[in-house]
Amino acid sequence: MRKIRWLWFPLLVGLLLMLPWILFHLRPKRPLSVVVLDKTVPFDTYLEHAGFFWLLDQLKFVQPSGEAYDPEVDYIGATPGAKPGDPPAETHDLTEDATRGVDLLYIIDTYGVYEDDLESGTARKTALERSKRLYGGLTLEEAHAIQAARERGTTIVAEFNSMASPTGLEAAAVLERVVGVRWTHWIGRYFPLLEDRAEVPQWLRDVCQRELEQAWTFAGPGYVLIQDDTRCEVLLAMRDSPPIGLTIEPEPAARAEVLRNAVPGTPYTFWFDLVIPGAQTEVLASYQWDLNRTGNDKLRRLGLPPRFPAITRLREDGGAPAYYFAGDFGDSTIGGGRVPLAGFVTFRRWMEKTRRIPSHQAFYYRFYVPLMTEILADAEEAHGSKR
Repeated sequence: MRKIRWLWFPLLVGLLLMLPWILFHLRPKRPLSVVVLDKTVPFDTYLEHAGFFWLLDQLKFVQPSGEAYDPEVDYIGATPGAKPGDPPAETHDLTEDATRGVDLLYIIDTYGVYEDDLESGTARKTALERSKRLYGGLTLEEAHAIQAARERGTTIVAEFNSMASPTGLEAAAVLERVVGVRWTHWIGRYFPLLEDRAEVPQWLRDVCQRELEQAWTFAGPGYVLIQDDTRCEVLLAMRDSPPIGLTIEPEPAARAEVLRNAVPGTPYTFWFDLVIPGAQTEVLASYQWDLNRTGNDKLRRLGLPPRFPAITRLREDGGAPAYYFAGDFGDSTIGGGRVPLAGFVTFRRWMEKTRRIPSHQAFYYRFYVPLMTEILADAEEAHGSKR
């Protein structure tokens, strides 16, 4: 009898350890028709959209057929070659037919695949420098397909670079109307080590050296701002700003809805752009500079504001929303495969809070995941009546 009593303890511990796995598999599947456009797939890492597909799996979103979404095949754009370093095996543009009956359309990356991207071969590392384009840029036909999808009631999400090079001016103008913003041609990025040639592109160094009329001697962490290869400024952490100089902040109204679980003050550490919202466009979150006197002086000389839109939403006449993320939000090296455990995202949000330096991983779990969780849930609710 005593042995039986003692057996209960390890059985209970085992059950507790298995509970997250059990709860995950007890969650019902959530059918949702999602189309992803990603033209920047030089290798089979699927870097630009892997983080979004991981989240779909974590939230149990599946195709209307009940099948799980597969990041290797369930997107439109460039299909990587058979071997690392091979040119794209196939390319597919977005068509209006592909968007019919779709609940959510995510334009996650349109930059494309370039000749030098493939040189690293098995290292699977995209090139920093510009080279011959093999495929990329949003076409005018694709822009019109996105516009038609929104008019039919599809939720639209577009990210940084969708309106920039190599997308043509006509296509960019259509997409600007769809999402309700105008791009200023300013882009920027945080670099943890400005002296690191493996991270800071030479073309960016060349532009800044020419425009600032000085050699590139910058070192340590900082932010680089650039406009159309003609204007440039460097904001140095610890000189022009504290260690964290740029954060993303939900606007008060959005904190009651799509950003209810996003963490205010999250550092943003990747590519971003500066856009101007239209009269009917809501700003859901903003980038906020935290600069000292020298940093603010640099910003004023450029005519740039200390706070500017990070996430916008256009929803005309109560129709489907069109979101624009003014940053490379979805790009995430989340590491590893699927994690079929309930509560894992909450655990990672807590773990990322302990980081002492800005991290795109922290942004992914503490801001992007809560944001996309709500957008997906809203799309599910809006289109649930069709099923």
